[in-house]
Amino acid sequence: MQGLLVAGTQSGIGKTTVTLAILKALRDSGYSVQSYKVGPDFIDPSHLEKVTNAPCYNLDSFMMGEEGVKREFAKCDADYAVIEGAMGMYDGISSCAKIADLTKVPVLLVIDASASAESVAAQALGFIRYACFTPFKLTIAGVIANRVGTEEHGERIRRALKAINIPLIGTVAADVEGIPSRHLGLYMGSETSLPAATLKSIYELLDLEFIQRVATQITVDKPQELRHTTDTRIGIAHDAAFCFYYRSNIEAIQKRAQVVYFSPIRDALPDVDGLYFGGGYPELYAAQLSTNKCMLKDVKTNADDGMPVYGECGGLMYLSRSLSTVEGRRFSLGNVLPLDVQMTRKMQALGHVEVQAVTDCAIARSGDILRGHEYHYSTASVDNDVRFAYRVTQGKGIDGRDGITESNVVASYLHSHVYSMPHEFDLFVDQAKAHARS
Repeated sequence: MQGLLVAGTQSGIGKTTVTLAILKALRDSGYSVQSYKVGPDFIDPSHLEKVTNAPCYNLDSFMMGEEGVKREFAKCDADYAVIEGAMGMYDGISSCAKIADLTKVPVLLVIDASASAESVAAQALGFIRYACFTPFKLTIAGVIANRVGTEEHGERIRRALKAINIPLIGTVAADVEGIPSRHLGLYMGSETSLPAATLKSIYELLDLEFIQRVATQITVDKPQELRHTTDTRIGIAHDAAFCFYYRSNIEAIQKRAQVVYFSPIRDALPDVDGLYFGGGYPELYAAQLSTNKCMLKDVKTNADDGMPVYGECGGLMYLSRSLSTVEGRRFSLGNVLPLDVQMTRKMQALGHVEVQAVTDCAIARSGDILRGHEYHYSTASVDNDVRFAYRVTQGKGIDGRDGITESNVVASYLHSHVYSMPHEFDLFVDQAKAHARS
């Protein structure tokens, strides 16, 4: 397997567009490709998956640990592994530079050339030399200049880079439109995407032979076949309202149980032994979720009866009594947990999170440490006698606590990655199995 990482000098630099074009170029050339995303992002992977027609995995050393990153990267079962970076190359606790060091792949650096020319070379040289002052061992193989206005503009950049022995791998025209954004990032891949013709027009200006030549050869393990060994059925909410899941979380469940996808917007609750509600956009579909009374009633009945239920961010919102929009509309929801959610125009939390379980719950035992990420535009008002499963040691949560728990239900603003969970999802599946037999 050949590997490489697409990084940038900052956020909004065009990493996703360039990564999509490289993936498309490799696929059009007849190669199998596997995509990865640096950090905890859920949205960019949906676009990468659309081009590769294969799962996209996150690589985050804080959530997963360094060994977890290597374990995830070793899943690759393709000719090429292409990693999309996050933010600027050296930014964050799990930076692109760190991931490049852990995976031993070269970096293609994307630079915005819209307001500069020769200065692109100065930026590239600075990024290369800065690596000497970090603990990371990495190679920046070349530069891709984005938002280039004319052929003359691109040639000036090429000459400047050549003078310092840095290859210009290609350019992206200034008039290429990217994927539109909203409050949590880009629109999902299921909602919009860059046309194939656009991606082709981009990769035709990239030196694909050079990219293939510098991609590092990596030895990987043969991926394990996902086979459930019991008849236990775990229902996973999956539709436009619930679409944020780490791929490895689902795969961890699939090793022990049968996964049954369902839509809280339009379906009846399937016959399952446990429920998993991920994150997403319940605030955009609150009216439809509130209207599906049969689903809401059955979720509450099963939760009250002891079925294990796990909710992350959007799942927390769905299991609350109500969700109020910024426009002032209030929608009744699951009424499983004693809280009400209010959407806000201002971001309330963003960043990596670490929690310690202070009591046993559906996915953890008291004393367990879990790591993940939080990102939301809502606040939670809880009853005075609410029970919390987690103490937040890094991050915000709900007033320094998180993981509201009732019966065998636990829901939090934390999106936890399975590699940080001491028991992975074994506890959850075991409790679902026990519930089915009760």
